[in-house]
Amino acid sequence: MMFIDPSFLPILIFALRVTNNAIGTVRLMLMLRGRRVMAFILALVESLLFAFTAGHVITDLNNFPNLAAYALGFAVGGVVGVQVERRFVKAYESVTVIASREVSHEMAIALREQGHGVTEIIGEGAHGEVEELRIIVHRRDLHQVLRIIREIKDDVFVTVEHSEFIRGGWIRAHRR
Repeated sequence: MMFIDPSFLPILIFALRVTNNAIGTVRLMLMLRGRRVMAFILALVESLLFAFTAGHVITDLNNFPNLAAYALGFAVGGVVGVQVERRFVKAYESVTVIASREVSHEMAIALREQGHGVTEIIGEGAHGEVEELRIIVHRRDLHQVLRIIREIKDDVFVTVEHSEFIRGGWIRAHRR
């Protein structure tokens, strides 16, 4: 391209490739969550950025700075995309804990003290009465919740599942 200084081109390729791959990562996450219109718009922008950057690299594969900027931009873009998705795309996880009533109630109290909503359900397990805890958390709070559970009792049964639809209830990220 005649209007771009050749010494600046690798920096531009790197920046656009980071943006391109970050958009692609977020687009995939949105598609998985059924947000088709937003994914469509991001796909348009992603393809334009790809065409521009790939065009500048493919036309001169012997230009090492451009090629390195393209590859490095792709790698960095994946990391940036995951960070953007974690920060701005709402994602919730459903944590289920099954333990003895005493242990699970202690966990429920500790989780509530940290602002998490917890539902306690009494049930019957293989060795008698148990209690199931259900906690819906924003993805960014998942590690904190799991840490609290482990600190109280490390070997309880825990499952984590992605929650597609959340409405009502007590979710720490929704408090106003």
